[in-house]
Amino acid sequence: MNARPMFAVLALAAVLTAPASAGARSWTLDDILAVRTVTDAQLSPDGRWVATVISELNTEGTDYNTDVWLVAVSGGEPRRLTNSPVADESPRWSSDGRTLAFLSDRPRPDAKTDDAKSGTPAGDEGKRQIWLIRPDGGEAWVLSDSKGGVSAFEWSQDGQKIAYLAREPKSEDRRKKEKDKDDAWTPSSMYRWNRLWALDVPTRKATQLTSGETHVTGVSLSPDGKQAVFAAQPTPLIPDQFNSDLYLISTAGGRPAPLVKRKGSDNSPSWSPDGRLIAFVSQDAKSTEWYTNNYLCVVAPAGGQVWNLTETFDERVQGFGGDLVWGPRGEFVCFQANQGTAQHLFRVSARGGAVLPLTSGPEVNSSLSFDASGNVAVFLREDGEHPRELYRVRLPDGGPEVITDTNPKVRDLPGFRKELVTWKGADGWSIEGLVIYPAGYRAGQKVPLVLNVHGGPAGTHSNTFSAGSRTYAWPLFAQKGYAILLPNPRGSGGYGGAFRAANVRDWGGKDYEDIMAGVDALIERGVVDRTRTAVCGWSYGGFMTSTVVTRTDRFRAAVVGAGVTDLMSMAGTCDIPEFNRSYFESWPWEDPQFYVDHSAVMHAGNVKTPTLVVHGEKDERVPPSQGWEFYTALRKVGVPTDLLLLPRQPHGPREPKLQRTVMEWTLDWINRYTLAAAPAARAPVRTTGTAEKNVGMAGR
Repeated sequence: MNARPMFAVLALAAVLTAPASAGARSWTLDDILAVRTVTDAQLSPDGRWVATVISELNTEGTDYNTDVWLVAVSGGEPRRLTNSPVADESPRWSSDGRTLAFLSDRPRPDAKTDDAKSGTPAGDEGKRQIWLIRPDGGEAWVLSDSKGGVSAFEWSQDGQKIAYLAREPKSEDRRKKEKDKDDAWTPSSMYRWNRLWALDVPTRKATQLTSGETHVTGVSLSPDGKQAVFAAQPTPLIPDQFNSDLYLISTAGGRPAPLVKRKGSDNSPSWSPDGRLIAFVSQDAKSTEWYTNNYLCVVAPAGGQVWNLTETFDERVQGFGGDLVWGPRGEFVCFQANQGTAQHLFRVSARGGAVLPLTSGPEVNSSLSFDASGNVAVFLREDGEHPRELYRVRLPDGGPEVITDTNPKVRDLPGFRKELVTWKGADGWSIEGLVIYPAGYRAGQKVPLVLNVHGGPAGTHSNTFSAGSRTYAWPLFAQKGYAILLPNPRGSGGYGGAFRAANVRDWGGKDYEDIMAGVDALIERGVVDRTRTAVCGWSYGGFMTSTVVTRTDRFRAAVVGAGVTDLMSMAGTCDIPEFNRSYFESWPWEDPQFYVDHSAVMHAGNVKTPTLVVHGEKDERVPPSQGWEFYTALRKVGVPTDLLLLPRQPHGPREPKLQRTVMEWTLDWINRYTLAAAPAARAPVRTTGTAEKNVGMAGR
């Protein structure tokens, strides 16, 4: 791991980013919502163009437009290739570079729609199809006709075939029962299977390749297009991803043949350009637990021995949007992985050997694409003060060069110093985190603090763009004079498998001590005013926030976002019940006292901190009942509280106006109680509507 990175950058420094010049205008919520996001990097075979995806707020402020853009590798202004009010994404080049395929929610030209703007086909929920467009522009034309909608696809090397995944549509019988209001259901009757299809591009003939109790999650075509390797699990249920296997099937049809069938997760297959190997991401039959490492493995298409190429790499191997990337001649395989607060790109020889870094430094790197010759690579990069942009590298010795300027207006806004800090946590462990300093901060100045706990728990606070979160308006907090602490306690990703597993059966234990030690370290350094602190977090961060306020009254305000507050009811109502069993090594009926002891709602009588609870009404990961339980308990014990419910939202706000509402309420709540001269009496937060309108509210 000490080899020189291929894409050389500056070494990690303690101070990761510096503030912008004084006199820049202040950040607003509008500025945060207006940040454009780049999410893909696909290099044309000739190395001249990059197809990328840019999302931006629409003119009505009601949604984000997502379109495909072309960027010249030599630089220059990006050119919008698609312009649709719905999502256009996942662009992929044909092997000759003459055509781009992409996924779009737009309606087919011949479709009767319920809503022409949304593109929803009348009488059918499946709308996403494969579309084709010439890189020199013109009208796109639809290729697929899937009633269930397409979720992923891949070209064959000769451009004659496309393999794609499509969800099985509702049966006509089911539609009739729903129309007649005779639609009682069981969980298994509502399974929506992903099927694998092979599409002949010239004729547009599509052949369904899989059926029965097989849920396909990934696919790759052989170089000659005659075979497909796919990953499948026994049901569409999320926990069954840990029981996924690899299969081979002829693209002409037939019975699938098992290729890798063993304990644990084997997924994200990718066929090498020379056809000799298939790479995939795997737990390597070592475990089926949620927190264990993933590895990069290869197997020959004929089957036989599986080789683990990253067995000594102590971190989770991740594909690029699920896909591993082969070198142009199949000599190596690339992946990405967290390392502390950074995220880097790596390669490993297909023959085995050392894992070599392609990037280094404090940045967060993602996506990766090579041209056909291997002379050029492109990828995405961001850090605390710079939004994600496209970078090129001329191989073998060139360094990264930025080729886009997606958010020029950001340069007119103030930056905030971000520092990588370490402290001693529980048991003397070294714990790492990031601190965002307030505007104009001077050494020795004691300022209010917002502690933010990440989700997961195997998530990571990475050195991403500080204004990139549309849940927490960090620039506005920094402008108000707050420091923000973003800790990575034990259980976080990016620090090895043992660290990630260190909070198993100990949620709210030593991870809590790690976090509180970080707060104390900033107080001891003279940065934080201990009398003006607040805490917030989402998902596991919400769990930790609710736990914190049952353990201590030192925080003046708290915001629990989609928090797990009752582990026992969570296990029976969420879409990942096995997650609880994995982390707690028991089911509620096997060890009920453990579940009671670690559920914040059971200790609500200890809470003194004014606490806002925020939850999406359509959250299946952490059901909204978790928020209701904690809010109700706090009301009954007389703690200042409120419940902000977000209609239509899953596990996190997606709609811009509701993102704004969450940021406004979080700012208002923390400011009201944290900056007050003394603990404030209960007062209603500013209201923006009623439960029947924009946001659901209770307890005003």
